Amino acid sequence: MRNVLIVDYAGRGHAFADLFVRTNPEVAAHYARGCAAIREDRVVPLPDLTLADPGPLVRYAEQAGIDLALVANASALAAGFVDAFRAAGIPAIGPDRSAARLESSKVFTKELCRRYGIPTADYCWFDAPGPALEFVRAIGAPVVVKADGSCFGNGVFVCETVAEAEAAIDRLMITREFGAAGDVILVEEKLVGREVLFFVLVGGQDHLMLPMAVDYPRSDDGNLGAMCAGMGAFSPGPDQTPEAVARFERQMLRPLLDAMAAEGLHYTGVLYVGCFLIGDQLHLIEINVRMGDPEAEVVFPRITTDFTAVCRDILDGRLHRQPPLAVTDEHFVDVVATQGPTRRPDGSWYPGWPYGEFGRHYPINGLDAVDPARCRVFYGTAQVQPGRGLVTDGGKCVHLVGRGSSLEQAAEHAYQAIAEIDFNGIRYRTDIGKVMPWD
Repeated sequence: MRNVLIVDYAGRGHAFADLFVRTNPEVAAHYARGCAAIREDRVVPLPDLTLADPGPLVRYAEQAGIDLALVANASALAAGFVDAFRAAGIPAIGPDRSAARLESSKVFTKELCRRYGIPTADYCWFDAPGPALEFVRAIGAPVVVKADGSCFGNGVFVCETVAEAEAAIDRLMITREFGAAGDVILVEEKLVGREVLFFVLVGGQDHLMLPMAVDYPRSDDGNLGAMCAGMGAFSPGPDQTPEAVARFERQMLRPLLDAMAAEGLHYTGVLYVGCFLIGDQLHLIEINVRMGDPEAEVVFPRITTDFTAVCRDILDGRLHRQPPLAVTDEHFVDVVATQGPTRRPDGSWYPGWPYGEFGRHYPINGLDAVDPARCRVFYGTAQVQPGRGLVTDGGKCVHLVGRGSSLEQAAEHAYQAIAEIDFNGIRYRTDIGKVMPWD
């Protein structure tokens, strides 16, 4: 296996490419749509390939002699990219379209949990705003309102009052802020406990645990603001103990894998399982059918096992033969530089990500000053434009991933690096690794 193709458009995809080439000196990682600014040995960015349709990627894979396609993008998984690669005879890792429903439809996952007795929050789902509004007014708050479809981390609203729940339903189902993802919504009970994230490599009924991480889903300092796709993360996390992993495997992972097998779901790749720990019992919050972003940027740099060999065993149905992953004791902290508020040409303002519309194509300066021995740079939505160089493209533009012998040192290195970065509207949290997201 010499050539792998990574299908994604995020810092996560860049981190996957780095993992392949760093742990195997003979592998080249072709990354679509990787940022053209990536200048790493054996990483081939493909910024011109679209993720709107699997056809061009399949043709590229055939022409470039790709030995493995790894699909890491949620929309591509839901659209059946893995199915398309396999139909063309190209080995692919990632859940097929049917299994990808575990993320693309929260109702599907909730119903699966109900059928197989997997603990999760009580819920009702609605396909019209009127009954949903009546329901929240009848039961009161707090509740959690979620879009059924994927909103890339932005479709979950933790509502402490009925008014907040009404506003969430309005945004999802009436003003249609998230499009078709809000055709159906869930209203859940709000669980109270410790949030714990687990990442697992799955090959059918076999699995291999990835290192744990802690992410920061709120947009603003002090764990305030909007729920979004993650403003930062760190690894290792404080909850990764042999006892915690064994409890997850017993209470959550094995029931989930058995349920998927019973439903005929074909699953390979990373399974992201978000849980609340209440007492000694895990309750499912969400499933993502790909690695988290920004969690990938702090988890993957810790892995030293040949990741190509792991993927080969997944494809061959031999993941059970893999020993536990070898990981470093280093700490990594990801601080994400996002596209914040910017002024429009008419003098009004873009509110910025994740609050609403954002400007694009602002030059990014200062990356040359980042010390690679202290901080990794993973490119997110940044692009290279002819004659202008590296520019923003909204959302999570660049990830500054500090490394160190302690959480404190890694955070210090990340913030030293991000202080060198500048673009119009740059915004980031100043407390990643300094406060805990559950504080």
